Amino acid sequence: MAEVFVRLRRGRWPLSKGLLVEALLPLGVPLEAAQAVAHTVEERLKAEGHSAVAPRLLRKVFLEEVARALGAEVAGRLSRQTLPFEEILVLQGKRRRPFSKGLLARSLEEAGFSLKEAHELAKEVERHLRQEGVKQISARRLEEVVAQEVGRAMGKGARRRYLQRQAFAGELFVEEESGEPRMPFSKGILAQSLMGIGFSPERAYRLAREMEKALRLEGRRVIRRNELRERVYQALLKEAGEEVARRYLLLRSLRRSARPVHILIGGVTGVGKSVLASALAYRLGITHIVPSDAVREVFRASLSQDLLPTLHLSTFEAWKALSTEPSAAEEESHEIRVMRGFLDQVARVAVGLRAIQERSALEGTSIVLEGVHVVPRYLDHPYRDRVLTVPMLVVLQDEKLHQDRFLLRDRETAHARPREKYLTHFYEIRLIQDHLLRWAQEEGVPVIPGEDLDEAVEKALEVLVAYLEAQGMREGLHA
Repeated sequence: MAEVFVRLRRGRWPLSKGLLVEALLPLGVPLEAAQAVAHTVEERLKAEGHSAVAPRLLRKVFLEEVARALGAEVAGRLSRQTLPFEEILVLQGKRRRPFSKGLLARSLEEAGFSLKEAHELAKEVERHLRQEGVKQISARRLEEVVAQEVGRAMGKGARRRYLQRQAFAGELFVEEESGEPRMPFSKGILAQSLMGIGFSPERAYRLAREMEKALRLEGRRVIRRNELRERVYQALLKEAGEEVARRYLLLRSLRRSARPVHILIGGVTGVGKSVLASALAYRLGITHIVPSDAVREVFRASLSQDLLPTLHLSTFEAWKALSTEPSAAEEESHEIRVMRGFLDQVARVAVGLRAIQERSALEGTSIVLEGVHVVPRYLDHPYRDRVLTVPMLVVLQDEKLHQDRFLLRDRETAHARPREKYLTHFYEIRLIQDHLLRWAQEEGVPVIPGEDLDEAVEKALEVLVAYLEAQGMREGLHA
């Protein structure tokens, strides 16, 4: 039996031994012992003929194997927790929804915390709930737990900021010129727009709060969208100068434009593409992010390894699946073979990426495509003139930092993405980056340094604004 799946309300997911290890490490269990137990659990489920298991059965088998290998005391402590593969339900009225670290992190960002702070706080909240054995929790109680964690980690001021983030929601309305229904004024949405021009969350929320305060002092209950935009523009002129204020109007024009934007973020594994894509999409209000790895997984599921062997390996290992005559293999250098395997996989995945771009262009939808397969020369499509395409390449020049990223990812995924695999093929990964960087320089694709997320977001926004200006999207900025 190739794989065991866990059945959840939202579908089924492959059993991750890393999640089992993750549950044991906080109890002081050595890594090797935890990995051995996880392996035993998987082998037992396979031996018993389980292709898909419910969390309840997995919990039973896991606790039995922990008791057998590590003793009743460890099993008892573990049994009092909600395990990583078990859902925590949030109750709100009659609704029940699974707890989501991503949604919680978004809420914390809206309260003014940085992207990194928000995700760290969300992880700590989940850890607290699981250690306490929480299986369901009311939305109100979850709010209290989050506030407590924010206060513990960031202080009383941060706790108060989180609790008061929606204190005035709904009292002030924004009216569209087109006669669409009024919408409540949202500091979060305004702050998101300001983060889109490169403001830090703290600075963006401060300016949004000041704007709301000024409107309330004037006794305003309704403000037209264009007037609000002009007031923000004037505030930015005083706060940050003409260049930043002009950037705000350019990005607002992008949101109002019927012409969607396609942001293409390429780069090898471990350079920070996914984090940059999420941060950039959030700041620009783009809801569709497509990782090229997801497209590759769809192809893997539908096309056999015999048919397309390079698809069934990582990009930096694809060369191993190439079939070559012995004589030719002797003449071909390792570098050429690595790049031939890489480009073979890129060409396959590009078929799906182009289809996504075409559909998004026809539907007028803005998207962010990110992944190592996002190589602009492979992604031309017949509807390109209907969209604003903004390519960029993320690179990490510092080899030591690049290696450290794999260690960090190993820890964060509880060894589901082990660093050894990437470090073993680190030469090939860097080789691919060198080629991508050379192509980017030859074709004028902007290069984004991946060492620092905030600087990467700032540079990416600069690139986007430059493309907007080059495409002549200045018209109607003050309309």
